[in-house]
Amino acid sequence: MWKVDQGSLTGTTAPAYAAALDWRVQDLSAKTILLKNTDPTSSFAYKLLGYAFGGGIARELVPETTLLAGEVAEFHYDRQWDRLVLQVKNGSGAAAYAVDYEGQGA
Repeated sequence: MWKVDQGSLTGTTAPAYAAALDWRVQDLSAKTILLKNTDPTSSFAYKLLGYAFGGGIARELVPETTLLAGEVAEFHYDRQWDRLVLQVKNGSGAAAYAVDYEGQGA
């Protein structure tokens, strides 16, 4: 049976890294994440972590990067992971963001 997992999330950044998306992807082969800075003026920092199993060692897949107001970051993964965690934190101030994600697998 073919599986699809998709959704959208929104939020606001804080001074310390917090999960904007904590996604269990063990049954998915193809995974796409879009992160948009929806704030009109503030930038923020993000990074993406992968876990071979749920509570295991975090592997930094995307190191800390800045996303300016209105920009979109795009991530695609076919490699098998148990969990992907997209983290965000304040940059030039607290900023609003939106996350879209979709994964497919057998």
